[in-house]
Amino acid sequence: MIRTVVGGLSLAVLLAILVACAFPTLLTSEAPNKIDFGRKFLPPNGDHPLGTDEMGRDLLARVLYGGRTTIGSSLIIAVGSLVIATLWAAVSAYAGGIVDEVMTRVVDTLMNIPTLLFVLLLVSILEPGMQSLVLALALIRWTGYARIIRGQIFSLLGTEFLTAARAIGAAPWHIIRRHLIPNTLSLVITLFGLNFASSMVSISSLSFLGFGVKLPHPEWGAMINHARPFLQTRPYLMLFPGLAIVLTILGTNLSVRFLEQRGKQERARWL
Repeated sequence: MIRTVVGGLSLAVLLAILVACAFPTLLTSEAPNKIDFGRKFLPPNGDHPLGTDEMGRDLLARVLYGGRTTIGSSLIIAVGSLVIATLWAAVSAYAGGIVDEVMTRVVDTLMNIPTLLFVLLLVSILEPGMQSLVLALALIRWTGYARIIRGQIFSLLGTEFLTAARAIGAAPWHIIRRHLIPNTLSLVITLFGLNFASSMVSISSLSFLGFGVKLPHPEWGAMINHARPFLQTRPYLMLFPGLAIVLTILGTNLSVRFLEQRGKQERARWL
């Protein structure tokens, strides 16, 4: 009962954060980059619920619009890396033999490359910014998920429906697209939630280090870094973007577990 309540509450909080960041004008009419030195360092109040920063910019607006960047980038990374992982795993497992061996060794090699090193290398080659950061993370984060999905697909290779598809002369790509990949969707959806949360940690951490958006555009990790000089005197500047990161990641992880539990209960009810 307690797990159900916590899971439902986590899902509600996560949805509220996603809606608020997707439609920030529902909560504020302020522009995130509007400078007004006449109202700098205002504490949270009725006009500015989260206060203002050293340039008089409304912190609520910056948190909401910054969430667009952080959450949107994390979604792109999660989707992109899982698409690569699913296709790679399906081709590798179905082809088998030397093809599977080579593709597995490629995955093992990429998994041994430190993520931070790969990201810094690719960002240095491309133009520094959020687009390069997202591309680099999407190209390195898929390897671990490919190994998991490959194991799931191997368990499907001896099933009757796959044998029947081969017997009627179905092409390999047709079998992969219509039979193998659809039967991994429940696993992929679970991995998507976990990948989204871990991608947000990566985006925020690297943006905190300066490999992300360019000022003055808001982003949660960059906002925390920018607020460091004011930690002792204006802690709310760091508190609110940090709290947004924690609530979103925690809400995602608990929501994934909640939905998995509900899915198991529904399947048990039909069996």
